[in-house]
Amino acid sequence: MPFADAAGVKLHYEEAGAGTPIVFVHEFATDHRGWEPQMRFFARRHRCVAFNARGYPPSDVPGDLDAYGQAVAAGDIAHVMRHLGIAAAHIVGLSMGGNATLHFGLLYPEMALSLTVAGAGYGSGPGQTERFRADAVAMAERYESQGAQAVAETYSTGPARVQLREKDPRGWARFRDILASKTPRARP
Repeated sequence: MPFADAAGVKLHYEEAGAGTPIVFVHEFATDHRGWEPQMRFFARRHRCVAFNARGYPPSDVPGDLDAYGQAVAAGDIAHVMRHLGIAAAHIVGLSMGGNATLHFGLLYPEMALSLTVAGAGYGSGPGQTERFRADAVAMAERYESQGAQAVAETYSTGPARVQLREKDPRGWARFRDILASKTPRARP
């Protein structure tokens, strides 16, 4: 279900269950659908919410680079919660979503019952920031030039995904399919 935040950016979310709320914040390579197994399990006893970050359709994809950033991503978590009337929740984030979750905890501590920050980090050690940025730009260019399907074939078999493929072939196939379904958007 979409709703617009204070700036008019529409964010898509899904919710299930009842009880103490849990908000799931997705990683770069997937969207709210990546949390489906957790939503099914935890919705038995909790109110579960998963949403698509801005830039991930059907959420809006603002063209202005100033519409993105860690504080904005943390603010989007707060906007989703306020829209749903949730005063405080357990916040669970993975990778990119882990960074947003960490920033959410710093900026909105009164809204966090707990934080689960998994796989967070910008992916670069000291002195490797420029390489990390260059890799991120290269990934964006691959999406634009080759399309999601081609990127999914290589990204889903990279070193960060081998363990998932070995431990959970069905889960890995779903991850790959979600990744392949992304529609690249032109950069502003």
